[in-house]
Amino acid sequence: MTGIGSTDVATIPGSLDGALRDLAARDAILVALDFDGVLAPIVDVPELARALPEAARAVEALRGRDGVHLALVSGRSLTDLLQVASPPDGVLLVGSHGAERAVAGDVAAFPEQDVREGAGPGPAADRNGAERLDRERAALLERVTLALGEISLDCPGTHLELKPAAVVLHTRRAPRSVAAAATERTLAGPATWPGVHVLRGKEVVELSVVGSTKGAALERLRYGLGLTAGGVLFAGDDVTDEHAFAVLDDAAGDVTVKVGSGRTAARHRVDDPAAFAAVLTRLVELTG
Repeated sequence: MTGIGSTDVATIPGSLDGALRDLAARDAILVALDFDGVLAPIVDVPELARALPEAARAVEALRGRDGVHLALVSGRSLTDLLQVASPPDGVLLVGSHGAERAVAGDVAAFPEQDVREGAGPGPAADRNGAERLDRERAALLERVTLALGEISLDCPGTHLELKPAAVVLHTRRAPRSVAAAATERTLAGPATWPGVHVLRGKEVVELSVVGSTKGAALERLRYGLGLTAGGVLFAGDDVTDEHAFAVLDDAAGDVTVKVGSGRTAARHRVDDPAAFAAVLTRLVELTG
């Protein structure tokens, strides 16, 4: 438990502490975490986001626990996720809501086989874990990128993020009226095109040419690791994380945690990344 201080259990809701105890008693568990808004506070400049020190220490400590699998499940591209999260080697990485997959320190080793009866291994992936696009989807992605580029140019304060299979419109730094107009144009325009998949988050609209969600990614992780019933903790803060909450079952031994405000399907809630860092530290204690 090097570098990890004791946690005041009174700061953690009793029902959540009980769920953590039950989780820690299992032979094998998966701790899957969103990054922004969960390990790291939300910031205006996404490139400057960093995990809180207590959260980073807890992740490092959990990595060394027998039977504990760690994953970061993010909407960021893998390149961005690696840059801001600096994950320890061996942590499973899911980027672009599931369209990219890798393992920190070893991009060739990822449990992406889906072992459910009758299920295949999923879409073909390149050596970095990103799904390969056929010509049709690549052409569609180019059209979407050009359309969103025009919208962003017309809406000062917005900017685009390019991913291997998607384009994201960010509106956090734009005036509220401009942000609303950019979002409306996006949803009424390229978001309606055939083959385009829409994910809305906090101050972002992502248009993807592959149908990836965090829920599907989490299911792939779980079955790839052989955790077929219970034993998964997932924490998220955004509406896109609701897909992941929806595929888990607290009654079967999963633990779903919403970080922050807003409607959610998660059973448990904490206020902010600092409060969730205490939850992770508690899990370190229970698995020690």
